[in-house]
Parts: sequence; structure tokens; C-alpha cells
Amino acid sequence: MFLIRLLRWLFGFVRWEAEGGFPERLLNLAARQELPLWGVSRQGETLSACCFARDYRRMRPLARRTGMRMHLKKKRGVPFFLRRYRGRAGLAAGIAVFVLLLQLLSQRIWVVQVEGNERVSSDEILSVVSKMGVREGADGDSLDIPTLQLAALQQLPDLAWITVNLSGSIARVEVSERIPTPELSDPNRPSNLKAARDGVIVKLEVTGGQAMVQVGDAVVKDMLLVSGVVENTAGAVFKRSQGRVLARTERELEVRVPLQETRLLPTGRSVYRPTLQLFGLHIPLYTDGEVEGDYSLTTRRHPVVANGVNLPLGYTEEIYTMLSPQEVRYSETEAAALAAAKLDAREAGELAGTDIQSTSRNGRVENGYYILTGTYVCIEDIGVEEQILIADS
Repeated sequence: MFLIRLLRWLFGFVRWEAEGGFPERLLNLAARQELPLWGVSRQGETLSACCFARDYRRMRPLARRTGMRMHLKKKRGVPFFLRRYRGRAGLAAGIAVFVLLLQLLSQRIWVVQVEGNERVSSDEILSVVSKMGVREGADGDSLDIPTLQLAALQQLPDLAWITVNLSGSIARVEVSERIPTPELSDPNRPSNLKAARDGVIVKLEVTGGQAMVQVGDAVVKDMLLVSGVVENTAGAVFKRSQGRVLARTERELEVRVPLQETRLLPTGRSVYRPTLQLFGLHIPLYTDGEVEGDYSLTTRRHPVVANGVNLPLGYTEEIYTMLSPQEVRYSETEAAALAAAKLDAREAGELAGTDIQSTSRNGRVENGYYILTGTYVCIEDIGVEEQILIADS
């Protein structure tokens, strides 16, 4: 039924009314002429029906033969719609151009999304796959996915798997990051545990090998803590040394901050450069040349978003903050604050995983620097496994 209505609308149809005469004879003549009629109804002496627009002229002579007067009530369909706008050629041209552009643009990639990554940045992945054809404006049908997967994995060693799924004009780069494989020690390979640094033993948890120290012993760096050579009644047996050797250690960290230095600082002048992004085209909205001198660049992207998808429309702001070398002088108080921040960062990195029992800091000014020294008493595992080399006999 829908198909019939669609055909009627495409070819155009009219609804007419006829009065007087002999309605039944008019319907019989129309049937003999094989003129299709539908929606036929009669109210008193008025007959109403629909027919194709091209058949209306053939109905009028039949109406005169039956003594009936016909007149149009409604016109519907594509022919009448086009006739209404026949004086507006630009509208028809615009529709044709739109259909053509829609056909051409729908075959290309306009949105690239990266999914499944946590450690590897999206920018790094996009930089690699864009060289292989996965970029805005590229032809999606020309992508060689198997070749792309092999090439991309070679350039992105932190990925275990990568593929590109096309959904219309959206290319979804799906990745799976590689899980670092822990280094597995050979349980049959004999080894010793040696001290990584000086300290006093506070706890021993030996699960393999023979302990060579006791709780309360003072040890120095590279001293043997657990031996992989175990003596028994049968003689010497080589084993792998395993366990934890917790010791009280003293650490010292030092940072230096110059009281006077030359730094690149903002001059208060900045250069603003917007760029319009339109379906892979980058149209600069400025006329200046290259920015000369020292500067720091801030880039802000403002894409048009629809249903959570970044469309290939929008603009990008590039802000160049001009810098110039300037002499900076710090007071002792300012240098002490900068040194404290640096020392905090070193503590977070170098003393991670240790149990810090006590901390003391000492600051001083020497040779144009503010020097801050931190002394720490820690409880940490100082055991380091070292393989026992056995010469082949």
C-alpha cells in the first residue's frame, strides 16, 4: 500500500468533482478507457474521485458526454511541487550540489576516535595512524587494515593490538595496551642476596637460601645477606636465595637553587592565531608570517560536538606568549620555598616504597646557591638478588 501511495505522489494526482448528468455512466466510460480512479465517493448529485494528473484531461471529454461538469479540488505530487518552484533554478541547483557533496563526503573519513588506551596517549596513536591513511578527509575504502596493524604495532611497542573499524564517516581506532610481562626468575638458578645499601637489620624473612646475618647486625653495601650455598651432611647445595631483609637505613637527598639566574619569562605580549577547521581543511584566519623569537605555545581546540562525537568542524586557537631572557633574583626565603618543593619531588620519586621513620632538613646558603639537605631514617628491603656463576667443569 505504501508503494502505491509513493507512486501516486511521484507521478502526481488530482482530486476532482463532477455534478449533474449520469455519474454511473462516467465511471463506466472511465473503466472502458482504463483510467484508474480511487477514492470514489458520491454525495447527492456530486461525484468525487482521484486520478493521475495526466489522466485528468482524458476525463473531461467523458464528463461532457455524460452531461456532467468537472472541476479540480486538489493537486498533489512531485510535478506540482516542482512547478511551484520552477522559477527558482538556484534552489534546484543547490539541492543537486547538496546530494553530490553528500555522496562524495560520505565515502571519506571525517572523525577519528581512539578507544581503549590509558598509558599510550591518543595524540601519539593518531600521529602514527594518520601517516597510514587514517585521518580526516582520507578515503576509507582504500585502507589496508592488516598492513596498518602490523606497521602501527612496530611503531607503538606499548600496544598489543590495534585495529580500525569504520562506521560511516567515523573511524574508530581500537587498541589494547601491552601488559608488562614480569621478569620470571629461574627457580633452578642459584643466587645470593646482597645488601643494596648500609643499614641495621630489623627483620628477616628468608624463604630460600641460608641467612648469613641476624636481626640487629649492621651491614654495609654489597655485604652477603643470604647465601645460595647451603651446607648439609651431603655437602654444599646450590639454591636460589629468596626473602625480604628489612633494615633501618639512613638516606640523604640534596637540592640546589641558585639565588640569581637567567630565565625566559613572559614579556606581556602575546600573538593570537585562530584557524578554521572545515572537513580536513585548515584555513588560517590571520595574515601574519612566522612568529620570531622565544615563545611558549598554548593550543586550544574547539570542535563542534554532536552526541559526544567531535565533528570535523570548529576552530583552533594558538596563543604565542612571547618570552625574553631576564635576570631573576631570589631572596633566601623564596629560594628556600623552591628548594623545599624540589626536595618533596625527589622524596616522592626516590623514597617511594620505603617506610620513613624520621626526617630532618637543613638549609644553607653557599657559593650563590641555597642548598637544602634532607636526612631520612627509613625501614626498607635492602636485599638484591645476584646470580651465582658456576663454571662448567
